[in-house]
Amino acid sequence: MRNTNYLRALNYLSQFNTRTMNRTNGLHHQIMQELLDLFSIRPHDFKLVQITGSCGKGSTAHFISSILSKHSYNHGLFTGPHLNHYEERFICNGEMIEQDEFSAIVLEVEKKLSGYHYEQEVGHMHVMIVIALLFFQRKGIDLIIFENGVGGKADPSNIFDPIIAVLTEITLDHSHLLGSTIEEIIIDKSCIIKDSTKYVICGMNNVQARNYLLKIEAHDPAAFLFFNRDYVNLIKQADETGSTFHFKSEHLLLENIDLSLIGTHQVQNASNALAVIEAFIRLGYEFNEYMIHSALKSVHIPCRMEILEKNGVKFLFDGAHNILEMKTLKKNIDLLGLPISTVILSISSNKDIARMLQAIEIANATYIVTPHPFLERNISRREIEEAFQTFETNNYMYNLNLEDTIKSIYENTKGNTFILVTGSLYLVGYVKSILFPD
Repeated sequence: MRNTNYLRALNYLSQFNTRTMNRTNGLHHQIMQELLDLFSIRPHDFKLVQITGSCGKGSTAHFISSILSKHSYNHGLFTGPHLNHYEERFICNGEMIEQDEFSAIVLEVEKKLSGYHYEQEVGHMHVMIVIALLFFQRKGIDLIIFENGVGGKADPSNIFDPIIAVLTEITLDHSHLLGSTIEEIIIDKSCIIKDSTKYVICGMNNVQARNYLLKIEAHDPAAFLFFNRDYVNLIKQADETGSTFHFKSEHLLLENIDLSLIGTHQVQNASNALAVIEAFIRLGYEFNEYMIHSALKSVHIPCRMEILEKNGVKFLFDGAHNILEMKTLKKNIDLLGLPISTVILSISSNKDIARMLQAIEIANATYIVTPHPFLERNISRREIEEAFQTFETNNYMYNLNLEDTIKSIYENTKGNTFILVTGSLYLVGYVKSILFPD
């Protein structure tokens, strides 16, 4: 039974789901700094590994955290979005924040913000960052693995000075905020690189993004580590059980690393995490090869190509939410030969809906599109119908009563086929909670 304070905390946070962050003249950064001052949080008290990018941020963060936990390095992990519970975002040494502590911090935030002059301009990410830093501060944690929200400069966290800046794979995403070209997007995201940054992990294949970062490297004092230049991997095997690969950097030579996470893209994410470990080694940290292997194999992240079965019906849950991630998901579905009969998805506003659908086009599948859980990111039924006119199937529906529809699909699915749920981690977590309650 959820306690009263927890319900109050959830009710308070719900108001931020419909707010649009005001980034005019850097107001979101001003507000972030003022909030930290209000709560007596000094960001310079923390050593930050700050992660931005279009794809793979969360997985990379979890891989890093698992390795640090295995070696008993005290640290905090902040990620987002959550699947079912806000507490999933705030982890200290591998342990999620307790419900009572979470509730107390949220209600403290509510009380202090009630008199703040920009209270109505405070966004969802502002509040998440305050909760995270208060939690880590009170746990005596100074090393934080921090997953950015949208972009670099576009994110409130751009007031941070990370010791290690990580840029994962880059693609066109959130173009309404970051820009309509790869160069505009990487310019925004690369703003996490500060004067105090010691190492920059450039973990993408995108040529335009790499070229821009190479220009920065030429005059930046930080050491830049590029994927497929300063660290490399070799995939040996990939199937429904995960992947096996080799990894090499200056101080690491690891063979036959096993991942339980499905999809070859996770090898790139794990390699980026290992590049961070390479940076830690150069900073004086010590790591054991066996423990690194064990840590990476143990990582399980719900709803990242997660396959579950219930009474003979198979489900594939994946939080892909941009065109590149959809293409990667489809590539892995084809590689593994998974027969998808139904696709349940939600697409956020300001996305190229038609190209998102084309990226996940599966012959003879039925598509069920549902509104986005965040109202500010919702798209209309008309937009969905227009997008499907460019698609080669009319076998789709726009559904508002998702819970009943999910149960109906589940009860009527027969044979060796999969139901794919994708497009938004919020949606994926919601559907999973209906079918596989805690």
